[in-house]
Amino acid sequence: MELVAGIEEAARGALEDLLRETGGVHPPTVHILAEDLEQPYVGWLTCRPFYRGADAAAAIAELGELPSVLAATRLVVTWEAQDLNIALEVPPDPENSALVVLDATLTAQVIHWYPLRLRPGTPGERAVVVAEWGVPVQLRGAPLPGPIAALLAVWRAWRDADLEETVLRLEWAGHRMRWAAR
Repeated sequence: MELVAGIEEAARGALEDLLRETGGVHPPTVHILAEDLEQPYVGWLTCRPFYRGADAAAAIAELGELPSVLAATRLVVTWEAQDLNIALEVPPDPENSALVVLDATLTAQVIHWYPLRLRPGTPGERAVVVAEWGVPVQLRGAPLPGPIAALLAVWRAWRDADLEETVLRLEWAGHRMRWAAR
């Protein structure tokens, strides 16, 4: 799907820009699609700030609630692999740094793994950190980190809940929702 490819490219560009400007990465983000609509891109939800461990896992799983209430038909979830490891208190593996893009339907999912090496920027580059991208890989049926699998399970168990109340509760908790322009 062309829309998913566009989301992936935008996520790569946004990560590269943020690394250059601050040396940081974006929090896990869910892009919500409803393929039964004329304009299928609904918007995106970024994860709230969290403490490492159980709170991180709970915060990430919560990202499935809004797409569940919206009866979304597809999600694109993005995160940085080592940032998620640190959040979940899994030993980081700098050799496996990557932007991870999960393209999920109601019945299947594929991971698009964009490996990267990070190096300090030089004064001439005007960058804090520079990403050097490796060769991307597609992983079908690969195991997912627990909180990402939980996010999908929450989404796939469609909920009959009040949309406005769900959005307010998630935003109050610190998640940020951005609706697509219609």
